[in-house]
Amino acid sequence: MRLLTITATTLALSLGAAVLSVPASAEQSGNLATCVKLAGQVSQALASSAQSPSYDAAKKEKGYGRDYCASGLYAQGTTHYAEALKLLGAESASSTSSSAS
Repeated sequence: MRLLTITATTLALSLGAAVLSVPASAEQSGNLATCVKLAGQVSQALASSAQSPSYDAAKKEKGYGRDYCASGLYAQGTTHYAEALKLLGAESASSTSSSAS
């Protein structure tokens, strides 16, 4: 009986993990490579926009992006990096290439 309970629990957890991973794999905009790429773009934009009135807000967004990406929440991280670029008047290369197609 105990073996049956353990097997059923393992199966339920496996199915639950598979269901939870589907949206993450379907979301192509958020991955580690994109986080790294956008982090570099934001750093460059911040360095060249030190006098921007949105500098502080963009720096906060960069921090949020870094924190989310470091936690493995890549889609949220890339969203914050994109917002930082938007605040600085820079557009990410990934959004320009996706809008061009």
